[in-house]
This record gives sequence, C-alpha cells and structure tokens, in this order.
Amino acid sequence: MRGGSGEAGFSLPELIVAMFLFSIVSTLAVTLVVTVSQAFMRERAATDSTNVAAVGMNEVTRIIRAGTLVPQASGNDLPVFAEAKKESVTLHAYIDTSSSTPRPLRVRFAIDPATRDLVETRWLSTPHPTVPGAWVFNSTPDSSRVIARKIVVPAGGEASLFTYYRIVAGEPQEISIGSGGVSSSLFGEIAVVEVRMKVQADITERADPVTITNRVGLPNLGISRLEL
Repeated sequence: MRGGSGEAGFSLPELIVAMFLFSIVSTLAVTLVVTVSQAFMRERAATDSTNVAAVGMNEVTRIIRAGTLVPQASGNDLPVFAEAKKESVTLHAYIDTSSSTPRPLRVRFAIDPATRDLVETRWLSTPHPTVPGAWVFNSTPDSSRVIARKIVVPAGGEASLFTYYRIVAGEPQEISIGSGGVSSSLFGEIAVVEVRMKVQADITERADPVTITNRVGLPNLGISRLEL
C-alpha cells in the first residue's frame, strides 16, 4: 500500500511471506548450530574416552611387561603373578625403583565395582633380614591411585579386562579363569596377558565407548615377543 507521501510499505500478504521465510531460515540456522554442537560434543567425548583408555593401558602394560620372579628366604622364587582374575591382577615387578639398589614391587590392578574405576595399588618390599637377595613385602599397601575411569562392564561374549595365556608349541593358548580366577598352580605358566580396556568416560554417553586391546608378553621369563 502506498501513502500520499510516496513512502512504500508492505502489504499483509507480503509481511506473512517474509515472516514465513524468516522462520525457515531461523530454523535451519538453529538446526545447523545444534547439529554442529552435538557433533563436537560427541567428538570430544570420544577423545576423552580414548585418552583415558590409552593412559590406563600404558600403565598396565608397562608393569606387566616388567613382571619378574622374586627371590624368597625359602629358596623358592615367588612367581610373577599372585592373582589372576578377569577384572584384577596382582604381580611382582622390578620397576620405578633405584638402579643402585633395585627392589621388587607388588602391584595390583583391580576394578572398583562401585565406580568401575581401575585402581593401581602398590606394596613396597624390604630386604630379608637374614637371607641376602631375598625380599619381604609390606603387609599394608604403600600407595593407591586411579589410573582409568569408567571401565565398561563386558557385554555377553566380550572379553574381560584381563585374559591369560600360556605358550604351547610356540602359540598362545588361553588359560581358563574359574570363579576364583586362574588356579595358583598355573601362575608359573602365564606367559602372555591380554588387556582389553573398554572406556566410557562421558557419563552422558553421547559417544560410543572406546576399546583398546593389547597383548603383553613377559620378556623377563624368556618369552619372545615374536610368539605373541
């Protein structure tokens, strides 16, 4: 509609069409922003899970690879493993110690069932008072820390956090894990540990869990990495 002053205005149909087009553009812009934001958040969540899994895997494999027999006063060396279960393992290793006076550690990795955090617990050792070269471990833990958070409970058919193998004819053979873990009579035969770290670090679960798997040999027992 045009006024007497010569100023141009919008008719009602023109205004309705303009508002309709503006609403479409606004909806598309909001949808684009939301989509990009969600994609960014999923990528961030996946990266967080990957970082958590990688840090936890590095620590676990580092300790397992250093697994070592420990001399005892009885003359019978302690085996590398003192516990071998699906979601926990305890072993002995000469690591993070003085090069001049090396001493073994007892280290346990176990999932806290309440939080699903993977906790590393350490016991220091002291030289046996009367038997040179033998060691005595402290009765109470000397340190404990979380090394990975939000380990996912394995679904049906999925491997557990830890799987154990012996070497038979140059090939790894899985060792059965009973309700109480691997039988203590088989501790000395464990030559390879498979670690499967499945992590969901994002509590909103915007991204799928991240899984990292690694098989770790024990070179201190003379097991070649080529056999894994």
